Amino acid sequence: MASKPAPDNTADDQADQAELLGLVGYNLRRAYLVIQSQFDERMEKHDLRQAEFSVLSIVKNNPGINQKALAEALVVAPPNLATLLDRLEARGLLTRQRNPDDKRAQLVELTAQGTRLCGRALKAAAEADDAAVDRLSTAEREQLKMLLRKIFVD
Repeated sequence: MASKPAPDNTADDQADQAELLGLVGYNLRRAYLVIQSQFDERMEKHDLRQAEFSVLSIVKNNPGINQKALAEALVVAPPNLATLLDRLEARGLLTRQRNPDDKRAQLVELTAQGTRLCGRALKAAAEADDAAVDRLSTAEREQLKMLLRKIFVD
């Protein structure tokens, strides 16, 4: 009995993605997977996830931001933000204090340790971005960021 020939892994075996490649969302998702993989690889040594890095970055640039404004900037539900803040506070990266003008609100600030980690993580995130889009020129990178912002900025 003759054995079955091994599959030929040539271009003929690749799935036709033409319809999907015609969709913006599919292209965004595929690009996101490349970018996120680069980001995760570099953030592993800092023990940070994307959402945690985003919190640190926004708080660094907006010291004393209230949790409501932070949740809006991150486009996350307040309960999810509270969980993120709990983790970061437990690591000694940020603090929360009651707003003296509005006791219902909490103000968020980075600790010195959080500021240092945020600086290192920002450098790692920039390296991840560069690695993910290394096929694009500087002008193309700027154009891509501008076009993407047009989708989500009001």
